[in-house]
Amino acid sequence: MKILLAIWLLLGLGAGLLPAGPAVEEAEIRFQIVNAGLTVEGTLTGLEADVQFDPAHPELATIRAAVPVSSIRTGIGFRDQHLQKPDYFDAEKHPAILLQSTAIRPTGRNQYEGQFRLTIKGIQHDVTMPFTVSATNELRGQLRLRRLDFNLGRPSSILADDVAVSIRVRLAKGS
Repeated sequence: MKILLAIWLLLGLGAGLLPAGPAVEEAEIRFQIVNAGLTVEGTLTGLEADVQFDPAHPELATIRAAVPVSSIRTGIGFRDQHLQKPDYFDAEKHPAILLQSTAIRPTGRNQYEGQFRLTIKGIQHDVTMPFTVSATNELRGQLRLRRLDFNLGRPSSILADDVAVSIRVRLAKGS
């Protein structure tokens, strides 16, 4: 049975920038980074995605997603505003984080590994993300990024380079 999934990662340039696909019913993008010895958690919202996915032929799948940088929330408004500035995400010049699949392969029952081109602040890097797809049209994936690879901030002895990202997306039934 073919399932069309419109989801993901990581990601909204604004309404109408991605083709209309199955409706994203619920999306959660979370990240964690260590700052001054404490784990800082945050979220991104406003995900727009277009995913065409058939579990019988994952090699033919395409996933495109976008999320607005302006949606970053860490629980501290001053920090959220600072992350919008040029030394971090430069939201004025680069309003969205983009994710585009380049290859997807099965790794087990309902388990896959996706190769993606991730664009943050206009800088593209290839990333690998393992993910699962449930019978209820829920996709879950995790990946680790190096913030300096995307020119996010400067080297620091108190701010970690590694960022853990988790993505959960549920598509509307019938998608």
